[in-house]
Amino acid sequence: MIFKSIIVGPLQVNCFVLACEKTLEGIIVDPGDNIPEVIELVLEDDIRVVEVVATHGHYDHIAHAASAVRETGAPFAIHPADRFEVENLVEIAGSMGMDAEPPPRIDRFLQEGDVVRMGEETLEIVHTPGHARGNITLKWPGHAIVGDSLFAGSIGRTDLPGGDADLLLKSIREKILILEDETKIYPGHGPFTTVGLEKTNNPFFAGGPGVW
Repeated sequence: MIFKSIIVGPLQVNCFVLACEKTLEGIIVDPGDNIPEVIELVLEDDIRVVEVVATHGHYDHIAHAASAVRETGAPFAIHPADRFEVENLVEIAGSMGMDAEPPPRIDRFLQEGDVVRMGEETLEIVHTPGHARGNITLKWPGHAIVGDSLFAGSIGRTDLPGGDADLLLKSIREKILILEDETKIYPGHGPFTTVGLEKTNNPFFAGGPGVW
């Protein structure tokens, strides 16, 4: 699989470009900003984007998703629980002093057990709410893009609308940390990590007090 990442926007979101090496069909995940640079990653390998996917509806992850959709002609997909955040993107971003363009139309709602196909590659959708109602994880053997649920050494904040600390911890324990220890974790912000490292070192799961 072709796998690329780029840090975008003022809140330093990890945006991803994934593609099937054989067919060059691919997806963009969380194109929150810096769309020209994201498209450069696509064009480097002549990737044909078949879907633009958001791990959740917070503005930093989707502020310029419409540009990614417009540049690629690909449909936009997100979990239905974050429909409100998409439809009210401009207002929500503005209330936090941030800019966003009008959102793309939602072409597909991604739910637990759905798959994202790109050529001969398949990613499974796992619903991992808690940081946001609609946070999803995209997983494939040995890898997981987890949105803002789990970070290296921490977890997502739960003080925003739709946040639920107990639900977030449950999501991480029951749907992410059950993966093989060697599984690479790609969070929505910050450095990449592994399941094994988080089980051992993350204060929320390794017995320490932790800091939100």
